Amino acid sequence: MKCDFVRETGKAAVCILLLFAVVLCLSVPARADGSGTCGEGLSWTLSGGVLSIGGTGAMTDFSDKNMPPWYEQASEIVTVSIGEGVTRIGTLAFYGCTLVQRAALPTTVTAIGDRAFMNCGSLRYLNLPDGLTRIGESAFESCEALNGIRLPSGLGVIGDFAFYRCTSLSTISIPSSVWRLGAVAFACCTGLVEARILCPISRLPDWTFYGCTALSMVSLPETITEVGELCFFNCDNLETISYEGSSESVITESLDASSEQGSSASIVEEGSAGSGIYTEESISEDGYLAVASVTTVEETENSIITVTEKSEYTFSVDGHASTIEEAAAAMEEGAEYRPSTYGMVTTGVGVGSETEVFIQASVDNSQGWTELEKTIQAAGASQTEGKNIQVSVQIPDTTVSGEDLRKTAANRAELSVTAADGTTWLIDQSVNRIRDYREESYDLSLSVSEVADISSRIGIGGETGYEVVFQSDVDFQATVGVPLKVEDGRKTATLYQKVGSETTAVQSVVVDDNGIAWFSVASVDKRTDYYVVVNTPEVEPENAVIPASLARDFNLDSTLIGADGTQYKVTGRSSRWGISGKQFAIYAAIGLGALVFLVTLIMITLNKLAKSKAKYAVPPPDSSGDIDEEALRLELMKELLEEKTEKKE
Repeated sequence: MKCDFVRETGKAAVCILLLFAVVLCLSVPARADGSGTCGEGLSWTLSGGVLSIGGTGAMTDFSDKNMPPWYEQASEIVTVSIGEGVTRIGTLAFYGCTLVQRAALPTTVTAIGDRAFMNCGSLRYLNLPDGLTRIGESAFESCEALNGIRLPSGLGVIGDFAFYRCTSLSTISIPSSVWRLGAVAFACCTGLVEARILCPISRLPDWTFYGCTALSMVSLPETITEVGELCFFNCDNLETISYEGSSESVITESLDASSEQGSSASIVEEGSAGSGIYTEESISEDGYLAVASVTTVEETENSIITVTEKSEYTFSVDGHASTIEEAAAAMEEGAEYRPSTYGMVTTGVGVGSETEVFIQASVDNSQGWTELEKTIQAAGASQTEGKNIQVSVQIPDTTVSGEDLRKTAANRAELSVTAADGTTWLIDQSVNRIRDYREESYDLSLSVSEVADISSRIGIGGETGYEVVFQSDVDFQATVGVPLKVEDGRKTATLYQKVGSETTAVQSVVVDDNGIAWFSVASVDKRTDYYVVVNTPEVEPENAVIPASLARDFNLDSTLIGADGTQYKVTGRSSRWGISGKQFAIYAAIGLGALVFLVTLIMITLNKLAKSKAKYAVPPPDSSGDIDEEALRLELMKELLEEKTEKKE
């Protein structure tokens, strides 16, 4: 009886324990890492924030009730890697991957499904392969950072809402191959300055450019005979429409009907409109600051370049800060106008200005870099005191030649280069010189993988550890963005390099809100092992460098500065042979020592030879000048015997 009681009690205990275990497992959040299939012939893996898809065939079309298997971790994915062989990007494939900045599509992709990249707010650039024929409905909706898109010449379908609310898109050219352009395709693209429609459609769909407040130039094909409902509603800056068709009056009527209060745009012959230009002016609520900006867009076969020149103006009257109204009133009363750097002068009206030029470029080849060089030169030609030029370049793959980097080095601009895998390098061209770049190409890509036990690998512990592998030697000074997981935001990350058994710290930084650690290095060597450790006890957080995106949060005015306010000095400098500065110093000391020893040995030998020659070659004063060779040999033999005798003794 007792045994039965014990047995039943034991069963009950086991059941309770099992139930507790199930509840515990259900309460523990799923790990971000995982793997599985995502289509017939396709597999996926998610590790360390990198989502990799490989195999052959089309991805599964997911639905609202059957989201992708990585959807729960979408906010932790920082990199998307799609291998050759994938033919279709599935519906909702990367929906809500808010941290993904760039995704490279293979040449085998022919279609992008509905809402495939919807709400990927950090996606800056996407290379669309030449074989792409279809872009689905809302495929890039609300991709607010997307810019530099070049639609391939074989594209046939652009779905409804395809680029809706892509607020950073500055220019778009719809190729002649497109036979279906969806409604609301580019609505609320508030940064769109120029649009060229080359496809032979007869009607511009409803709401195509609705709310494109910066749109200034549109090119329409001669086949267009009707403009859809509210197509140009709230496009108040639209000045020029390039059109060569026979239905100009119909176009004008349609424009008036689709605009808010009638259109003031002028219709010119196709091809004569030139580049789109958007201007904007604003005054702060208190009237102390006026801002004026001009945006121009130029698109060629080699590049898409957007230039925004933004100027801020401040005002003063007799040395005191004033509003623009007060400054204007003082000038009406006869005060003298005195331009100044800071807008503060002792007498009269002072107007100070500070200008920044932002250049966004998507270059396809070396000729595109040449076009970018000319654009930077033009921006710098009118350079005034306090003017700053920042250049952001997107390249179609992961390599860039040293010759192309030299083109921008001559202009001393702040350069940001983003490769196809999403890796971004910040290069201050005021520091690097033209000769700092070698002639061959640099592969700017890198890979990041999480290390389970970082302490056993490098002897340094921390919260999380990663291995960073660079694909190429980089021998110029730059700041590289290393993508980590989102939970690492605002934490301290330290970059280490390991040479042999020696591990040394390169730099510690604060991870930005996108999970990117920005390390400033003098160079990197692909043969060196690099690791990143998050929150290691060896580093005080106040010694970490603050990234530019967080400078204001830490009340700092510049980058490369620690949280404690100390200026950071770039470390880890390498020589041209790809070795660390410490290694180079050791090797140089050894080489110098060997050289000194060799020179000393040669000098001693030459000195002895010179003495011997002087001793035996010069004849006595009373000699006839002939040398007794036999006597000379005997004398040498005698000296050798004496030396041997001395050594034995």
